[in-house]
Amino acid sequence: MRTTRIAFALAFVIVSLAAHLVVAQGVPPLPAENHYKVYISSPITLVKPVGLRDQFGQFNVLDMVFDKFSTPAEKIVFNADGTTTTYPMINPDIHMDWWRINYPQPSRVVMGTDQFGKAPWVLGDARYLLVPSLKNVPPPATVPAWNHYLCYDALTGPLVSKPVILVDQFGNVQVVVLRAKYFCNPVEKTVGDAANQTVYPIIDYNAHLACYVVDNPQPSFHPITTIDQFGYWQTQIYQNDCLCVPALKDYPLATEKSTWGKVKALYRN
Repeated sequence: MRTTRIAFALAFVIVSLAAHLVVAQGVPPLPAENHYKVYISSPITLVKPVGLRDQFGQFNVLDMVFDKFSTPAEKIVFNADGTTTTYPMINPDIHMDWWRINYPQPSRVVMGTDQFGKAPWVLGDARYLLVPSLKNVPPPATVPAWNHYLCYDALTGPLVSKPVILVDQFGNVQVVVLRAKYFCNPVEKTVGDAANQTVYPIIDYNAHLACYVVDNPQPSFHPITTIDQFGYWQTQIYQNDCLCVPALKDYPLATEKSTWGKVKALYRN
């Protein structure tokens, strides 16, 4: 038992240290998904039984709080040669309502790949359910079919420290992308009881979101209305929170002794 604990601790330390680096290698084609600029919003509480199933398992939630909102954003990156690269919006209509769920989970290690590179992420509790939404559209309205996401806390992850410009429907701002905050899996959502269930399936199983803390959390007060599959909501967004970018996820890494060499080998190349 003592040997097992030591093995787990050493593997966790190796992955945690490695997660502060981004593997310098080519980035494969990423999913056709928006970048999202995430704002803190005025909280709204909802009590509703919901079943969630992603690549880690399934569970039910009841109490949720809508306290973040994300808009699709164009991202402009400064390159070393003085040029810029622009990542356009994929679908400017799709927004995301962030419903906080706080569901305890065991820690997991995954390899995440996004436009900043490839690196291991150590994930903790399930923290948010992201539900596709439309902004400032009067009801009734139908939200187009789009991925839902289940976001996990990043216990450790890549440090980026890269300046970017974000352009959304409220304007543009230059921020520095700092460190990992959430990693989000596509998730199937089930609402209702056994006699009357509605299932919202995963649209793209490969599409994930990697979310990073950004600096420059300048106030940005905007009253909005939003419609998602739970209802019609009036709220206010008031501060930058993070940036989510399209990502891919490799299979979780084991935390056994045989993993140590594999993790270290990633950073010898």
